[in-house]
Amino acid sequence: MASHRRAGLGGMRQLGDEALASVPHWAQRAWMENAACHGRTRLFFAPLAERPQARARREAKARRVCEACPVLDVCRTYARVNLEYGFWGGESEEDRANAGYGVAAPVGRRSQRLDRLRTVGPAGSHH
Repeated sequence: MASHRRAGLGGMRQLGDEALASVPHWAQRAWMENAACHGRTRLFFAPLAERPQARARREAKARRVCEACPVLDVCRTYARVNLEYGFWGGESEEDRANAGYGVAAPVGRRSQRLDRLRTVGPAGSHH
C-alpha cells in the first residue's frame, strides 16, 4: 500500500524536504489532481470560529480521507515544507507543529494556548 502513495509526482518517488524544495513550485502541485480530497475544501480547512468539538469531528473525517489517499506522503511533505494551514497529508496544523513544521499564526488548540499564556501569564497570574 505504501508504494502507491509515492506515485504523486511521477518519477519523483520519496521526496525529502530538501528535494521537494528544489522542485519548481508548479511541479510541486501537479499531484493535487490525484488527491482523494480534491474538491473537498470545507473538510480540510477550518471555518471561521470553529468550536473545538466540531474541529475534532471535521479533522477525524479528513484523516479518514487521507488514509486512503494515493498521494498521502507527497501531500504531507508539501505541507511541511511550505508551512501550510489546514489539514494536509493526514496531519493537522498542530500535528505538523509537533513535528517541527509550525505555522506563524496557528489556529485551534495551539493558538488557544498562546492566548491563555498572554492573558494568564506563565505563573498563572493575570496581566
